[in-house]
Amino acid sequence: MDDLARLLAEREIGRLPLLFAKYADNGDHAAIAALFTEDCEYARPFQPDHPFYGRDRVQATFRDRPPILVRHLVTNVLVEVISETEARGTNYLAMLSNHASTQPPQEAGALYVGGFEDEYVKTADGWKFAKRAGRVVLHQGGAMPNIPPPSDEARGLKV
Repeated sequence: MDDLARLLAEREIGRLPLLFAKYADNGDHAAIAALFTEDCEYARPFQPDHPFYGRDRVQATFRDRPPILVRHLVTNVLVEVISETEARGTNYLAMLSNHASTQPPQEAGALYVGGFEDEYVKTADGWKFAKRAGRVVLHQGGAMPNIPPPSDEARGLKV
């Protein structure tokens, strides 16, 4: 892979975490799902030990959640191109939200800081997330949310 091809791949891949945040903030669950491969794996930062399998399960996690006013701040996006069809990367994430109303401006609840470790593959439709593993590492202004573990069926596991 020559330098120009590597730079172009890094740029296209580096947009994926930013688009993910934009679509999550806008509640566009279909656009989020389109960033993933059909057979992807996705672990939410609040539940890193309960990954979801498959694009349809990723979409459902966003489609089926209660309305929320949320903003994700994505930084430190690093991409390592492994080959013409594989890459991996990391990025940091800060999240502020309000569950009481979706109309801005609102007071934010706690601040959660973490990040993602990503694996990417190049498909016929461009670069996609093959695996996205999130984790919260710091929080301030409130406790970690107590989210019940999703069912195996909801996660896309064969039961």
